This record gives sequence, C-alpha cells and structure tokens, in this order.
Amino acid sequence: MLTKTLLNEPSINGDKLKQARIDKNLSEAELAHACVLAPKHIIQLENGETSNFFSAHHKVQVAKKVGRYLGLQEHEYLDSSSR
Repeated sequence: MLTKTLLNEPSINGDKLKQARIDKNLSEAELAHACVLAPKHIIQLENGETSNFFSAHHKVQVAKKVGRYLGLQEHEYLDSSSR
C-alpha cells in the first residue's frame, strides 16, 4: 500500500516494509521491539494508517528507522517523486 503523506513528505510503500519484515521472519511485535517502537506503529506503517504518529514527518522518520533495520534502501520504500 503506497500512502502519500502531507507537507511534502515522501510516500511510504507499506507493502515493501511488510514484505521485508516477512522475508526476515519477524512478527510486527519483534520488529517493533528491535526498533524500540510499539507494534501499532509497525502495523500502521504497513497499512498506510496515520493515527498513532504525531505528524507526517514523524511517520516518515519512523519508516526510515524501520527500513534501515530491515536493510532496505530508502528508494525501495519511499517515493519522493509524488511530492
């Protein structure tokens, strides 16, 4: 699921994050623990939801943290061209 954030933030491809998590055989809770996040943040990133993030910028920063942990390059899950 590709979701566009507000305030000129890049779109986050939650499907890519989810597939990378699954490929590493991690549950949402395990990934959240490893990234010092709540499981609800992982679930919302993957599903394109926003209610547990302070802002669009915060959501993108959390996505970057998760992406780094999963070994992804930003271009694999962030789309800056849709700004």
